[in-house]
Amino acid sequence: MSPYLVLPLLIFVLLAQTTLLPLFVPGPVRPDLMLMLVIGWGVVHGNGQAALWGLGGGLLLDLFSGAPFGIHTFGLAAIGWLADTLQTNFFRSNVLVPLFTIFVATLLYHIGQAAVMQLLGYTINWAFYSFNVVLPTAILNTVLMPFVYWILQRLDRVVRPRLSW
Repeated sequence: MSPYLVLPLLIFVLLAQTTLLPLFVPGPVRPDLMLMLVIGWGVVHGNGQAALWGLGGGLLLDLFSGAPFGIHTFGLAAIGWLADTLQTNFFRSNVLVPLFTIFVATLLYHIGQAAVMQLLGYTINWAFYSFNVVLPTAILNTVLMPFVYWILQRLDRVVRPRLSW
């Protein structure tokens, strides 16, 4: 997909996630729009693009985050790479794959971030964080993923080159 289309999309998702969602969804449990976008594009399109989207989206999130720089970039790029490896015709046509993938990716993403934060000296209450933030966020992302997946399938049909003969 053209970078002229990807960058505005990533900026739109960034602004929605960092400014609009905190207004409408108070509390620590919010959907991870950038994570859903990266996972969804990796499952729908593949070809290594989700890793690049994760890298770009992670850099943007790091610029808007109070967390140590690079924590979002590394996490989203790694998860994007994993999503790219899942993309095949079987996986693309099976609607359960994005649901399972987003659930597991949300768990890995948040637990990985918390582990890095703890390594950097921050105090993490693992029981509270796991059951009151990570698990509800994974469930919320899984519930919302079919909508994101449907939108990304439509976007893929628009931007994927077609044979002209």
